[in-house]
Amino acid sequence: MDKMIENKSEKHHYTRSYRLLHWIMAGGFISLLVAGQQFNLDLTDSYKMAGLRYHSSIGVIILASVLGLLIKRFLLRHKRPVANMTLLKKFLAHAVQLSLYSIAILLPVSGLLTAYYSDTPTALFGTFDLSQFTSDPGMFKDWRQVHEWATFAAIALALSHAGAAMYHHLIVKDNVLTSMIDLDGIIKWIPFIKLPARKFINEK
Repeated sequence: MDKMIENKSEKHHYTRSYRLLHWIMAGGFISLLVAGQQFNLDLTDSYKMAGLRYHSSIGVIILASVLGLLIKRFLLRHKRPVANMTLLKKFLAHAVQLSLYSIAILLPVSGLLTAYYSDTPTALFGTFDLSQFTSDPGMFKDWRQVHEWATFAAIALALSHAGAAMYHHLIVKDNVLTSMIDLDGIIKWIPFIKLPARKFINEK
């Protein structure tokens, strides 16, 4: 009986490690998107170096997370929930997911290369200075532009991804959203959620 419950859970939910990597990547991207706006301001050199240190370090964590997801999905071929969708919707969903994976690699890599060619010290995790080897204003400008365009693309793809998840949860009422987030587990830790809100969150 326990085995049947476990198999049913696997069928409708991603594994904990899969979800963990997914939300590390998502949370890191959101934090970088918000914090990255500071670089458009007139900052002191010390403040800019501190910002670059955290920005580049979180970028490496995002890169490691997406590589972990790619290994689990394409090399180890870990089981994933099977959504009941039309072929067109599956194609669009896979296209957005693969585009997000690509952007999640391009974004931190282009950022690291921008730091590499910059004349501003960027201490990765506060220890390793990426800009100690070379300084090339031309390459810095080119990679920074790539980084900015990748940021815009990531925003568009992330909004499409989130919008599709909410569409499936609120309109289609399937398990696409809940397969990646344990809403039941979350509301158990929030005792002040009233019954109507609890019903809305669990609505399928």
